[in-house]
Amino acid sequence: MVSVDPQIWIAAFFTIAATSYAFKDNIVFKFAENTFIGIAAGHAIVMGVKNIRDYGWTHIMSGEMIYVVVFLLGIMLYARFSDKYFWLYRYPIAFLVGNGIGISIRAAIYSDFIVQVRATASPLIASDAFGTVNAIITFVGVITAMSHFVFTYEKMNEGTLGWLPRIGRSMMLLAFGASFGNTIMSRFGMYQGRIIFLLRDWLQVI
Repeated sequence: MVSVDPQIWIAAFFTIAATSYAFKDNIVFKFAENTFIGIAAGHAIVMGVKNIRDYGWTHIMSGEMIYVVVFLLGIMLYARFSDKYFWLYRYPIAFLVGNGIGISIRAAIYSDFIVQVRATASPLIASDAFGTVNAIITFVGVITAMSHFVFTYEKMNEGTLGWLPRIGRSMMLLAFGASFGNTIMSRFGMYQGRIIFLLRDWLQVI
């Protein structure tokens, strides 16, 4: 028995419309694509206005005048559309870029450097065999992958130490392959949910 809920029918239609692109670019897919973009743009505008009201205007009304600076920076962004006052646009952009770089550098140093060094420096002999294997692979992978990018030592890529960068290259290829495979599997997992939705909630055959 097919569902009679109009919301489920709409969701099923757009699921099938999006899937149709796998066979051929068609007008049904373009309709679904344009609808999604329009809804996303409308939702972003509504949420933007809501955030201005909740996180900006409300604070100003309660006496927190520091938020006036935020409003001024936001208004200055629109100076980009003026030839005369274009220079004002650079100040909020500089603030956004500087703030973003500061936050991203801190996060990158912690996640890509500190955590990696901590994992590499962890004891190679763990409490269980599986942990020991993981620790050894991590240690070997980090050391050999780093050696692949050492270009100042001539014998690193030739002679007695030439095997180090070759192992590092293999480690990196394994990591890239695993990352790509994980991406494909996650996408299949997401689409599997849509197939279950069509069979269970829309067609009600399972």
